[in-house]
Amino acid sequence: MQKPFTYALLLAATLALAACDDTPEDKMESAKESLSEATESMGDAIEQKADQVMGTEPTTGEKIEDAANDAADEVKDAVDGQ
Repeated sequence: MQKPFTYALLLAATLALAACDDTPEDKMESAKESLSEATESMGDAIEQKADQVMGTEPTTGEKIEDAANDAADEVKDAVDGQ
């Protein structure tokens, strides 16, 4: 129950920061990104809750593999962005 609240709080903070941008276009882009991230986070939270209810939670190895894949994706995105 904590994660959905945390995600909602993160979304609200991100949207508040998006209001500090210079142009309306920047604000819209930031809002779109925030909404996309919040939607993805909520989907992850729902999936995790469903796994808990169904008893199909991922193993520690699967969690480590997912974290490693996420880190690799972040590094790739950072390199591509330069």
